[in-house]
Amino acid sequence: MVFYFSGTGNSRWVARTVADSFNNKLVAMGDYFRAGAGEPSFSAKPDEKIGFVFPVHSWGIPPLVRNFIGKLLLNGYNGQLIYGIFTCGDECGNTRKMFLDLLAGKEWRCHHAYSITMPNSYICLPGFDVDPKEVELSKRESAKEFLPRPIRAIAEDSPMESYTKGSFTFLKSGLIYKMFCKYAIDARPYRVTDNCDSCGVCAKRCPTGNIALVDGKPVWGDNCTQCLACIHYCPSRAIEYGKATVNKGRYTY
Repeated sequence: MVFYFSGTGNSRWVARTVADSFNNKLVAMGDYFRAGAGEPSFSAKPDEKIGFVFPVHSWGIPPLVRNFIGKLLLNGYNGQLIYGIFTCGDECGNTRKMFLDLLAGKEWRCHHAYSITMPNSYICLPGFDVDPKEVELSKRESAKEFLPRPIRAIAEDSPMESYTKGSFTFLKSGLIYKMFCKYAIDARPYRVTDNCDSCGVCAKRCPTGNIALVDGKPVWGDNCTQCLACIHYCPSRAIEYGKATVNKGRYTY
């Protein structure tokens, strides 16, 4: 089975491609953080490959993914092959080490862990924006050419190294990541402009069901993951994050 988390679609595309290759079940992690959702509990078949696919957030693991893995019960786990694939705009920092440590804490072994470069989608801080169109298209094409390699390595359980760590990881995956998780995952700055036509796409796209329409307008709850699906999928460009996203691009896979 393939567990995935995705906001703008990069990780969902990777997860679906991998799941189709192995004829595996696709499981959205966000579904287990919706109101009334039960604990994630699954039975692992003896020869099953178990995958985790998710985006890198601020050079680390999204808190939702960390919480999901922490709660996850894999009944019948007995050393089956586990792998992780992390989508990132540029660098992953220490995401792989975080992932390996997280699995080790549950006495699970990670057999394969890779990163794959995808178009940028984080736009909520100064200096951050989506990629220019030509860069976006180039990254998507390169990803399509690259993904069969880790799929083959996982299928054959053969060695392969492909991970973009980057520089200053002690700072990016340390202090900056911790500050991001503590201060930047906040739904309060979201606002809707007069362009909103009450289509409800934002509520449908939110992976945790954190958005409700009140009098036809979106209202955010307290279960935001900062995935930005609501901003990027809005067909009317009616959602902004304070003033930080004004005049910036939008992206979905």
